[in-house]
Amino acid sequence: MPASLPQYAELHCVSNFTFLRGASRPEELAARAAQLGYAALAIIDECSFAGVVRAHLAAKEHRLKLIIGTELRLADGAKLVLLATDREAYGDLSQLITLARRRSAKGSYHLDWNDVDRGAGDCLVLLIPDREPDPQAAQRVAGRFAGRAWIAAELLCGPDDRAQLERLRELSLACGLPLVAAGDVHMHVRSRRPLQDMLTATRLNTTVAAAKHALYPNAERHLRMRV
Repeated sequence: MPASLPQYAELHCVSNFTFLRGASRPEELAARAAQLGYAALAIIDECSFAGVVRAHLAAKEHRLKLIIGTELRLADGAKLVLLATDREAYGDLSQLITLARRRSAKGSYHLDWNDVDRGAGDCLVLLIPDREPDPQAAQRVAGRFAGRAWIAAELLCGPDDRAQLERLRELSLACGLPLVAAGDVHMHVRSRRPLQDMLTATRLNTTVAAAKHALYPNAERHLRMRV
Protein backbone atom coordinates (compact mmCIF):
# COMPACT_ATOMS: atom_id res chain seq x y z
CA MET A 1 0.00 0.00 0.00
CA PRO A 2 1.54 3.38 -0.98
CA ALA A 3 2.90 5.24 2.04
CA SER A 4 1.47 8.51 0.70
CA LEU A 5 -2.12 7.44 1.39
CA PRO A 6 -3.66 8.94 4.55
CA GLN A 7 -3.97 6.81 7.64
CA TYR A 8 -7.41 5.29 8.19
CA ALA A 9 -9.01 3.61 11.19
CA GLU A 10 -12.37 1.90 10.77
CA LEU A 11 -14.50 2.92 13.76
CA HIS A 12 -17.78 1.14 13.00
CA CYS A 13 -17.34 -2.59 12.41
CA VAL A 14 -19.53 -5.41 13.71
CA SER A 15 -18.50 -9.05 13.68
CA ASN A 16 -20.53 -12.26 13.60
CA PHE A 17 -20.94 -11.81 17.35
CA THR A 18 -23.56 -9.21 16.45
CA PHE A 19 -26.02 -12.03 15.91
CA LEU A 20 -27.66 -12.25 12.47
CA ARG A 21 -26.01 -9.04 11.30
CA GLY A 22 -22.26 -9.46 11.04
CA ALA A 23 -21.05 -11.88 8.36
CA SER A 24 -17.35 -12.17 9.29
CA ARG A 25 -15.44 -13.44 12.30
CA PRO A 26 -13.33 -11.00 14.35
CA GLU A 27 -10.19 -12.83 13.21
CA GLU A 28 -11.09 -12.29 9.56
CA LEU A 29 -11.81 -8.62 10.11
CA ALA A 30 -8.52 -8.00 11.92
CA ALA A 31 -6.47 -9.88 9.31
CA ARG A 32 -8.11 -8.01 6.45
CA ALA A 33 -7.71 -4.61 8.11
CA ALA A 34 -4.01 -5.31 8.62
CA GLN A 35 -3.66 -6.45 5.00
CA LEU A 36 -5.24 -3.20 3.82
CA GLY A 37 -2.85 -1.12 5.92
CA TYR A 38 -5.41 0.29 8.34
CA ALA A 39 -4.03 2.24 11.27
CA ALA A 40 -6.60 0.66 13.62
CA LEU A 41 -9.86 -1.26 13.72
CA ALA A 42 -12.74 -0.82 16.15
CA ILE A 43 -14.83 -3.92 16.84
CA ILE A 44 -18.11 -2.54 18.17
CA ASP A 45 -20.58 -5.42 18.36
CA GLU A 46 -24.08 -4.36 19.36
CA CYS A 47 -24.40 -4.04 23.14
CA SER A 48 -21.71 -6.70 23.52
CA PHE A 49 -18.00 -7.37 23.97
CA ALA A 50 -18.40 -10.97 22.79
CA GLY A 51 -15.98 -10.68 19.88
CA VAL A 52 -13.28 -8.75 21.71
CA VAL A 53 -11.07 -11.63 22.87
CA ARG A 54 -10.75 -13.18 19.41
CA ALA A 55 -10.28 -9.74 17.88
CA HIS A 56 -7.55 -8.92 20.40
CA LEU A 57 -5.60 -12.11 19.66
CA ALA A 58 -5.86 -11.61 15.91
CA ALA A 59 -4.94 -7.93 16.10
CA LYS A 60 -1.89 -8.79 18.20
CA GLU A 61 -0.84 -11.42 15.67
CA HIS A 62 -1.14 -8.96 12.78
CA ARG A 63 0.27 -5.98 14.70
CA LEU A 64 -2.93 -4.03 14.28
CA LYS A 65 -4.17 -1.51 16.81
CA LEU A 66 -7.54 -2.68 18.15
CA ILE A 67 -10.13 -0.24 19.52
CA ILE A 68 -12.77 -1.73 21.80
CA GLY A 69 -16.27 -0.34 21.81
CA THR A 70 -19.93 -1.09 21.33
CA GLU A 71 -22.87 -0.02 19.19
CA LEU A 72 -26.09 0.95 20.96
CA ARG A 73 -29.60 1.70 19.71
CA LEU A 74 -31.27 3.82 22.37
CA ALA A 75 -34.94 3.66 23.32
CA ASP A 76 -35.82 6.68 21.16
CA GLY A 77 -34.09 5.18 18.10
CA ALA A 78 -30.80 7.09 18.21
CA LYS A 79 -27.78 4.96 17.32
CA LEU A 80 -24.41 5.56 18.98
CA VAL A 81 -20.98 3.97 18.94
CA LEU A 82 -19.04 4.25 22.19
CA LEU A 83 -15.26 3.70 22.06
CA ALA A 84 -13.16 2.96 25.13
CA THR A 85 -10.13 5.21 25.57
CA ASP A 86 -8.48 3.27 28.42
CA ARG A 87 -9.06 0.48 30.93
CA GLU A 88 -11.35 2.62 33.08
CA ALA A 89 -13.52 3.49 30.09
CA TYR A 90 -13.63 -0.21 29.17
CA GLY A 91 -14.95 -0.93 32.66
CA ASP A 92 -17.56 1.79 32.30
CA LEU A 93 -18.73 0.30 29.01
CA SER A 94 -18.86 -3.18 30.53
CA GLN A 95 -21.14 -1.91 33.29
CA LEU A 96 -23.35 -0.08 30.78
CA ILE A 97 -23.75 -3.22 28.65
CA THR A 98 -24.57 -5.26 31.73
CA LEU A 99 -27.20 -2.73 32.79
CA ALA A 100 -28.79 -2.74 29.34
CA ARG A 101 -28.95 -6.53 29.11
CA ARG A 102 -30.25 -7.13 32.62
CA ARG A 103 -33.22 -4.84 31.98
CA SER A 104 -34.55 -6.92 29.09
CA ALA A 105 -35.27 -10.48 28.02
CA LYS A 106 -32.42 -12.54 26.61
CA GLY A 107 -31.41 -11.30 23.17
CA SER A 108 -32.54 -7.71 23.72
CA TYR A 109 -31.48 -4.65 25.73
CA HIS A 110 -32.72 -1.25 26.81
CA LEU A 111 -30.94 2.07 27.38
CA ASP A 112 -31.93 5.72 27.26
CA TRP A 113 -29.96 8.96 27.06
CA ASN A 114 -29.70 9.31 30.83
CA ASP A 115 -28.14 5.84 31.09
CA VAL A 116 -25.50 6.72 28.52
CA ASP A 117 -24.89 10.11 30.11
CA ARG A 118 -24.21 8.47 33.46
CA GLY A 119 -22.45 5.36 32.19
CA ALA A 120 -20.27 6.38 29.22
CA GLY A 121 -17.44 7.72 31.37
CA ASP A 122 -14.63 9.08 29.20
CA CYS A 123 -15.59 7.09 26.11
CA LEU A 124 -15.49 8.68 22.67
CA VAL A 125 -18.90 8.91 21.01
CA LEU A 126 -19.99 8.58 17.39
CA LEU A 127 -23.52 9.44 16.35
CA ILE A 128 -24.60 7.08 13.55
CA PRO A 129 -27.25 9.05 11.64
CA ASP A 130 -30.13 7.51 9.73
CA ARG A 131 -30.74 8.50 6.12
CA GLU A 132 -32.71 11.44 7.49
CA PRO A 133 -30.40 12.77 10.25
CA ASP A 134 -32.04 13.69 13.55
CA PRO A 135 -30.97 17.19 14.65
CA GLN A 136 -32.26 16.59 18.18
CA ALA A 137 -30.03 13.53 18.62
CA ALA A 138 -27.05 15.49 17.28
CA GLN A 139 -27.70 18.34 19.72
CA ARG A 140 -27.96 15.88 22.59
CA VAL A 141 -24.62 14.28 21.70
CA ALA A 142 -22.98 17.69 21.28
CA GLY A 143 -24.29 18.90 24.62
CA ARG A 144 -23.50 15.77 26.63
CA PHE A 145 -20.16 14.75 25.10
CA ALA A 146 -18.57 18.02 24.00
CA GLY A 147 -15.03 17.66 22.67
CA ARG A 148 -15.17 13.86 22.33
CA ALA A 149 -17.97 13.23 19.88
CA TRP A 150 -18.39 13.07 16.10
CA ILE A 151 -21.02 12.39 13.45
CA ALA A 152 -20.18 9.31 11.39
CA ALA A 153 -20.28 9.97 7.65
CA GLU A 154 -20.94 6.59 6.03
CA LEU A 155 -21.15 6.81 2.24
CA LEU A 156 -21.84 3.40 0.72
CA CYS A 157 -22.24 4.05 -3.00
CA GLY A 158 -25.93 4.83 -2.66
CA PRO A 159 -27.85 6.92 -5.18
CA ASP A 160 -27.88 9.97 -2.90
CA ASP A 161 -24.40 9.89 -1.33
CA ARG A 162 -23.63 13.44 -2.39
CA ALA A 163 -26.90 14.77 -0.97
CA GLN A 164 -26.44 12.76 2.22
CA LEU A 165 -22.95 14.18 2.73
CA GLU A 166 -24.35 17.69 2.29
CA ARG A 167 -27.06 16.95 4.89
CA LEU A 168 -24.40 15.74 7.32
CA ARG A 169 -22.24 18.81 6.69
CA GLU A 170 -25.20 21.06 7.47
CA LEU A 171 -25.92 19.07 10.63
CA SER A 172 -22.26 19.30 11.64
CA LEU A 173 -22.27 23.08 11.30
CA ALA A 174 -25.60 23.40 13.14
CA CYS A 175 -24.60 21.38 16.21
CA GLY A 176 -20.82 21.83 16.27
CA LEU A 177 -19.98 18.14 15.89
CA PRO A 178 -17.22 17.33 13.37
CA LEU A 179 -17.67 14.57 10.79
CA VAL A 180 -15.60 11.40 10.80
CA ALA A 181 -15.44 8.79 8.03
CA ALA A 182 -16.73 5.31 8.85
CA GLY A 183 -17.93 2.30 6.88
CA ASP A 184 -20.75 0.52 8.75
CA VAL A 185 -18.74 -2.66 8.18
CA HIS A 186 -20.55 -6.01 8.37
CA MET A 187 -18.07 -8.24 6.51
CA HIS A 188 -14.35 -8.38 5.79
CA VAL A 189 -14.71 -8.88 2.01
CA ARG A 190 -17.54 -8.15 -0.40
CA SER A 191 -17.89 -11.82 -1.34
CA ARG A 192 -19.65 -12.37 2.00
CA ARG A 193 -22.67 -10.48 0.65
CA PRO A 194 -24.77 -13.65 0.06
CA LEU A 195 -24.16 -14.75 3.65
CA GLN A 196 -25.03 -11.29 4.94
CA ASP A 197 -28.28 -11.37 2.96
CA MET A 198 -29.12 -14.77 4.42
CA LEU A 199 -28.48 -13.51 7.95
CA THR A 200 -30.79 -10.55 7.37
CA ALA A 201 -33.55 -12.80 6.03
CA THR A 202 -33.15 -15.17 8.97
CA ARG A 203 -33.38 -12.27 11.43
CA LEU A 204 -36.59 -11.14 9.75
CA ASN A 205 -37.98 -14.71 9.64
CA THR A 206 -38.37 -14.69 5.87
CA THR A 207 -36.53 -15.79 2.74
CA VAL A 208 -33.84 -13.86 0.90
CA ALA A 209 -36.17 -13.45 -2.09
CA ALA A 210 -39.01 -12.14 0.07
CA ALA A 211 -36.79 -9.80 2.11
CA LYS A 212 -36.36 -7.47 -0.90
CA HIS A 213 -35.70 -3.89 0.28
CA ALA A 214 -34.87 -5.04 3.81
CA LEU A 215 -31.57 -6.30 2.38
CA TYR A 216 -28.68 -3.91 1.93
CA PRO A 217 -28.70 -2.60 -1.67
CA ASN A 218 -25.06 -3.46 -2.35
CA ALA A 219 -21.94 -5.12 -0.90
CA GLU A 220 -20.19 -1.93 0.20
CA ARG A 221 -20.32 -2.73 3.93
CA HIS A 222 -16.94 -4.45 3.76
CA LEU A 223 -13.42 -3.32 4.71
CA ARG A 224 -12.53 -1.20 1.70
CA MET A 225 -9.17 -0.25 0.25
CA ARG A 226 -7.68 3.13 1.08
CA VAL A 227 -7.90 5.06 -2.17
